[in-house]
Amino acid sequence: MKQNICLKSSKEKNALYKNAEAIVLFLCKECVDHIRHLSLPEELFDVIAFEVQKQKDAFTETGKITSLLVKNGKTFQHVVLAGIGAGKECTPNHLRAAAGNVARELRKHKIEKAVAAGPILKNPKRGHYLKALAEGLLLGSYEFDKYKNKKENAEKLTEHQTAKTADVFAKEAAASDADPNTKAPADENQIAVTIVNEIEDAEAILKEASVICRAICHARDLANEPGNVMNPEALAKEAVAVAKKSKMEAEVLSVKEMRELGMGAILAVGAGSAQEPKMVSLRYANGGDKPFAAFVGKGITFDSGGISIKPSDGMGEMKDDMTGAAAVLGAMEAIAELKLPVNAIGILSCAENMPSGSAQRPGDIVRAASGKTIEVVNTDAEGRMVLADAVWYACRKGAAKVIDIATLTGAVILALGEHTSGIVSNDDTLADAIKNAGHRVGEEWWQLPIVEEAEEMIKSSCADIVNSAGRPAGVITGGVFIGSFVDEGIPWAHLDIGGTSTAKKTEGHIPEGCTAFGTATLIELAKML
Repeated sequence: MKQNICLKSSKEKNALYKNAEAIVLFLCKECVDHIRHLSLPEELFDVIAFEVQKQKDAFTETGKITSLLVKNGKTFQHVVLAGIGAGKECTPNHLRAAAGNVARELRKHKIEKAVAAGPILKNPKRGHYLKALAEGLLLGSYEFDKYKNKKENAEKLTEHQTAKTADVFAKEAAASDADPNTKAPADENQIAVTIVNEIEDAEAILKEASVICRAICHARDLANEPGNVMNPEALAKEAVAVAKKSKMEAEVLSVKEMRELGMGAILAVGAGSAQEPKMVSLRYANGGDKPFAAFVGKGITFDSGGISIKPSDGMGEMKDDMTGAAAVLGAMEAIAELKLPVNAIGILSCAENMPSGSAQRPGDIVRAASGKTIEVVNTDAEGRMVLADAVWYACRKGAAKVIDIATLTGAVILALGEHTSGIVSNDDTLADAIKNAGHRVGEEWWQLPIVEEAEEMIKSSCADIVNSAGRPAGVITGGVFIGSFVDEGIPWAHLDIGGTSTAKKTEGHIPEGCTAFGTATLIELAKML
């Protein structure tokens, strides 16, 4: 789906309302009485008042869409009423979700030009609400269908369209003196949305939202790709292309180079595949004397479980076991494009976990790059092994903070459900910063304690450490395993997105398939470094 969001002055709203194919109103329960302040066409008030009376409180439930067709002179105009909750429920994330539903409603009716407004956007200090609305529209219009046969007049979103959308959007957002009634560029998938608001620095806010959404959608694209397309080499090439475009330094370690560095953990995981593992590092230096922070992503491009093979039911979803690496790449891309004044390292630890005659076996003992030996008791606990060498490498690259992100465990779903991700950290200040960053971008995190017995649980009788302590405290022991490969004294946090990386259905701004959960949090966290 290709979508523009343009910001224009509220002084122009009368002409905008008259010429738009659709008018979208975002309404919370408390602001229904303030609709008249939006200077809407008079004929709309009676229609809206009737709907308010008919639906009562259900009218403004978060994400509720009411679509009307109203006579406008000799033609008809769509009016879309989007509920954003009541009281404390009316948060930026509720607006983000409602805007996602709106994006699909506009697409359903083949709208090309729409105007969005709401009383909540009349407060000049509510820039975070405007950003959330823009993100909801852009992210809610996403769908991954590049492998579907194209049908005439079908609405499609391709990778190239996604990139072009954001470019056009940025230009439109910056062109404050452009004609608000200019028809969108000829494209059957184009939806030009003008947001009527009185927010300070609105153009800059919309431009930032565009960059962030493009990065998130890129991460979604990568994780939605099938395993026969997105292998370690393909992911490494994509990272190098992003680095070149964003003027970041890039390095890709070959098997030979990883062997020379003693990276026995990632090499053991990749040993069963015909696809060679890759260790990719990106370096962005725009923070002067600030210390470097490293974002480290698990990049298992397909996870069969190896010799400890997974059940066939649902195994196809394991193409997204590289979402952590995709999130890191997306975050680094946005950090560079936003020119944030920070120093950041992005590391993608990429491998394919397959069973074969050359695969690692349960009972094997391998030596990681840190020198620590690992007893492999379960080859399906492979993500923590590729991250063991990766976080060690991040420290060698000069990281003063290390944050790893991974679809590590199913245990996190049992602990926190499918909408909240887990944190295991040796530094409460860092964990709090991640939670606060996530909350601002609509991604929720919860810190789990490093229980006293966790280190004892992962001790091996024949090696230094086992790669799985079983089901009890699975999120914690998985995190503690990774943390044991981070240099002593370095603040570290492990982010487990095993329950949030994939959505079973489209809802709000979250699409069915890969969500790229964590990408926005890492970008927001980078602003605080």
